Amino acid sequence: MIEIKAEEVRIPRRAREAVADREKVVVMNRERPAFLILHPDEDRRSTAARGRPLRDALDLLAQIAPPDEEFAADMKAVLDDVGSPPADPWARS
Repeated sequence: MIEIKAEEVRIPRRAREAVADREKVVVMNRERPAFLILHPDEDRRSTAARGRPLRDALDLLAQIAPPDEEFAADMKAVLDDVGSPPADPWARS
């Protein structure tokens, strides 16, 4: 599969809205179908999981073991070694 960026093509608003509503869009060229645009979740060939419901994600997070008792001390040691963070972390260095 080849990926292109949305800014590389002009997709009419009604086509974008249709795809967002999970409708398939057929692009015609000289009265013949040339392309099919569909929502990624509707692609049967795609095997990659695309996210999960929030409830399921929260259930998984609830099952994670809490950090050990030394975790806070370890993090403090790292921060002491590295030093204080910059006032503006996004400023150019």
